[in-house]
Amino acid sequence: MRNKFNVKVILLLSFLSTSTFALGPNGHRIVADIAENNLTSDAKAALMQITNGDPLAKLANWPDEIRSDKHWDFAKPWHYVSVDDDESFVGLARAKDGDVLKALSDFEQQLRDKTLSREKKWQALAFYIHFTGDIHQPLHVGRRDDRGGNDINVNWFGKETRLHAVWDSSLIDNQKLSYTEYANFLNNYTQSTVATWQAANYLDWAKDSKALRDKVYDLPKDKNIGYQYAYKNTPLLNKQMSKAGVRLAGKLNEIFKDAQ
Repeated sequence: MRNKFNVKVILLLSFLSTSTFALGPNGHRIVADIAENNLTSDAKAALMQITNGDPLAKLANWPDEIRSDKHWDFAKPWHYVSVDDDESFVGLARAKDGDVLKALSDFEQQLRDKTLSREKKWQALAFYIHFTGDIHQPLHVGRRDDRGGNDINVNWFGKETRLHAVWDSSLIDNQKLSYTEYANFLNNYTQSTVATWQAANYLDWAKDSKALRDKVYDLPKDKNIGYQYAYKNTPLLNKQMSKAGVRLAGKLNEIFKDAQ
């Protein structure tokens, strides 16, 4: 029988809607599924104790699902970090309410805390999975003036939307794949690539995303985008989701290497 905490999580699914502020539901599930397929047996066993046997993909969108609960309003700034084009991360004025870089570090420490309750560890794991996905979406390392592309209106195949939403969901949904099909499609890397990606730290993750913004903002004057934009940018987002999944697995393998 599931505990009361998991029941509350399930009930929150009824409030789920498309968000313009976080990597879309399938994007987070893809990242989580790639990570789960790259876990060591020890790490997976430890994580399944936390999740009560649920796959990581089931936790991945919980931090978005709780947005309808005002008691979690304090967590909203944790989904992104703001940095303008002419700024570097060295000496960057960070938000006093936190950001995705701080959140990742904080939740890693909670996952390492052997005294933490199972409920708190479940929450920490859900946030950690989710924010690993968010930081790899280039517009979550966003410009302040347009709120990470949320204030830029575009026409995606004739439908009005926002640039941020294109990168959160539209590019992914355009592939017409389930999240497991998508993850299996992407989950093909050499050991040297895995080692290189997993050697990066949280700041490196953010820098990777920021470096892609010139391509993200390469828009026609009329802001009508479709096949050509998808052709150029879907591979970039695919690589970012691949990095996110592989890096998440690397971190979880390291955090839980002695759990058994």
